[in-house]
Amino acid sequence: MNYELARPSTAAEWAAYHDIRRVAIFERYLPGQTYDPEDADEFKELNFPHLLRHDEDAIGTLRIDVLGDARAAFRLIAIRPDLQGQGHGAALLRLAEERAAAFGCGEVVLNAIKPALGFYRKHGYEPGAWFDVEPERDHSVRVGKRLPKQPTRPLTLVAPGLERLPDYAAAVAAGWSPDTSGDVSAAQLAAISLDPAAFLAELTRQDGIFTQASGRQVPRLPGAVFWLDDGDFCGAINLRFVSGSDEVPDYVSGHIGYAVVPWKRRRGYATRALALILPVAREVGLRRLEITCDDDNEPSRWVILANGGVLTGTRPLPGGKAKLVFRIDL
Repeated sequence: MNYELARPSTAAEWAAYHDIRRVAIFERYLPGQTYDPEDADEFKELNFPHLLRHDEDAIGTLRIDVLGDARAAFRLIAIRPDLQGQGHGAALLRLAEERAAAFGCGEVVLNAIKPALGFYRKHGYEPGAWFDVEPERDHSVRVGKRLPKQPTRPLTLVAPGLERLPDYAAAVAAGWSPDTSGDVSAAQLAAISLDPAAFLAELTRQDGIFTQASGRQVPRLPGAVFWLDDGDFCGAINLRFVSGSDEVPDYVSGHIGYAVVPWKRRRGYATRALALILPVAREVGLRRLEITCDDDNEPSRWVILANGGVLTGTRPLPGGKAKLVFRIDL
């Protein structure tokens, strides 16, 4: 089945988000309480409303609240009443757990409405003294679950080299692109095949002219490129800067760029990689970093916040979207 769990963005999606919660939870189980779509908790910085779609149809909701200390809470989980009992709730839980793991959380708590306790126990949630910032209520039971840990070596940053280049090329061939603004896989595979050493030299060079995807030619900035490694190739992260300045030119989207391969995501690797490159930035003399992410990219936003990022503004993009601009003081 084709499911998608994403942040509501349009007026119609927000209306569906609130309607499902109102009907499936408040009218059915909490008739004495009034549902408030403007509740302050919906707008807190680390609370992330999500809408579940199935074949483009809005069918379910939950909010993921990041509590800190690698913990998350699932709030007001709901499936449309006319679609309950068809496996959609299990899909919602699975996707929500993946999203919580992407936020770097290893433990999930929720306050289950008593009639739904059996459903949650079936999916590995057990009552207990789980941490939550909200009080327990008479109509619910607090349950929690520890998310599976991946048995890997600690993540490290390694310099690009011929020894690991086949793993890099395999990731590119499998569909990963180190450039999040566009797919450069075909060009990179061709360059690696033609001359591996020349490809690495171009990847790590510190000067010259760089041609952007738009065709604009701009000076290449000095910087550092690292590959992410946990025993396997996991992705890449790079630092670029202007010597003697904390600023970057307008054609560069911040000091840091990173991309984790899809099969290594939801393990906190982006968060860890950013933490590991901050000392490198200090060593080259930077006092603060500018780092950006798309305004609808919740996982990247959390990666930046987890490393001390402070939102300083937005930057418009073509098509009506925007970049969120953060500062990290070093």
